[in-house]
Amino acid sequence: MSITIEAIYESGILRPLAPLPELKDKSRVRVTIESAGKPVPKVRRSPHGAIDLSREREWALANREKYRGQWIVLDGDRLVGHTTDPEGVKVIYDQARAEGVRTPFVKLIPMDDEPIWMGWL
Repeated sequence: MSITIEAIYESGILRPLAPLPELKDKSRVRVTIESAGKPVPKVRRSPHGAIDLSREREWALANREKYRGQWIVLDGDRLVGHTTDPEGVKVIYDQARAEGVRTPFVKLIPMDDEPIWMGWL
């Protein structure tokens, strides 16, 4: 659980300006201190709630050999389209949205499964 509160620091004690919801007495909490002048980031949540992408991930894993080096656009386990052209992905995405797909899944299938290693000497 994560909540944002406003607090004031007085005489070595951090005091919340309002009661803390859903906490038991003497609960341990983690506190991140930021300047009051810094704007608070807005948290955007999907109006549709959490989205389960397990079918899309399974499809991409099962079919990756066929679509190596290509962008795929999926609706669940249905392939809406694929292309090697990065500009063409937008067209396929828009096509999926026009078909009524609420959240098309877009993924680039890499040419190989080698992990990317970076380092500095």
